[in-house]
Amino acid sequence: MTNWKGVISGSLLIAGTTIGAGMLGIPLITGQAGLWPALAITGVIWLYMLATGFLFLEVMLWMPKGSNILSMAGRFMGVKGQWLAGAMFIFLYYCLMVAYFAAGAPLLGDLLGLPAGFGSYLFFAAVFGVIVAIGTKMIDRANIALTVAMVVFFFLLIVDGSQAVSTERLMFANWRPLLFAPPFLFSAFGYHNIIPPLTEYLKRDVKVLKLSIWLGTLIPLLFYVMWQWLVIGAIPQGVLQETLAAGLPVTSALQKVTGNVTLKAIGALFALFAIATSTIGVAFSLVDFLGDGLKVARKGIARWGLCFLTFAPPLILTFIDPTIFDKALSVAGGFGEAFLNGFLPVVLVWLGRYKFRLKDQRLVIGGKTLLLILLIGSITAAVLEIIYLVT
Repeated sequence: MTNWKGVISGSLLIAGTTIGAGMLGIPLITGQAGLWPALAITGVIWLYMLATGFLFLEVMLWMPKGSNILSMAGRFMGVKGQWLAGAMFIFLYYCLMVAYFAAGAPLLGDLLGLPAGFGSYLFFAAVFGVIVAIGTKMIDRANIALTVAMVVFFFLLIVDGSQAVSTERLMFANWRPLLFAPPFLFSAFGYHNIIPPLTEYLKRDVKVLKLSIWLGTLIPLLFYVMWQWLVIGAIPQGVLQETLAAGLPVTSALQKVTGNVTLKAIGALFALFAIATSTIGVAFSLVDFLGDGLKVARKGIARWGLCFLTFAPPLILTFIDPTIFDKALSVAGGFGEAFLNGFLPVVLVWLGRYKFRLKDQRLVIGGKTLLLILLIGSITAAVLEIIYLVT
């Protein structure tokens, strides 16, 4: 009998982790290509990240309880592989935390009437740091509440903003800008960090975990389709380009174009809740990772120390450069996500299946051919990110 409570909880944790600051950056790139090219590349990246998520779960099921990226890489790739994976994990998830701070702290500060500056960033860190420090049950409950709120405001945003959608804008198509979309979409579909702690939380129930990954990634896909329809249909190309150049989230462009006061408030609340769910998910996995790497308990006073290490660096970096949002998001996707959520699970599964001959559950069909395709995809994303940064 399927544990549907576990499926719902797991799906919402994955969806909440996935839908976040990445959503506020996607249309700034894909919007320059037009709706249909945008939806095509979004579908391709969703399938890619779905497949690598199942590979990640396959590796996790080979590992003992309490394992994380470091343990996985160390077992299959040795000490050098362990150090490389650890460095990339820290790079990726601190980049994402920086992006979340850059977009989320000002929104939370404005909502509560806090003065702009360090105080708003510190308050953002304190709120979410306490939630993560309390423990898994608190994270689960907070995530469900925030995800429900995010969904409500998302649909209010779609309904209210749809009045500004232009059929003419929806018909525009230019495939060339899609070359630089994969890094952003890798960030937008990143949820793999939640799989190690989620595997233990759901007691290694493979059926529940598989359903959680399917539903947890399908929800963001549907959100991204509707979101890109709204943004591409409502915002002129020039405004999208100006917003990207200014390093601002796309909700600011939507507010600027419509001039709708209600839409502005709804957009701000939606953006805040989207960022909040991702912040909790990423911080949850960072605490788990740091605890694994430092060999300390992930409970009690030690957990509070791990939370300090998780939130302090992005707090400082974002305060130094508040306009770092789109840069952090792009670099995170092009390098961090492409390596950790593309290259690494492919290599680990290849080694586990074909070198160590471990018994596997084959959660992804396709054998070596699929693994090679996925490997090429991760390398391509990294190359595109380099081109994007130097042009």
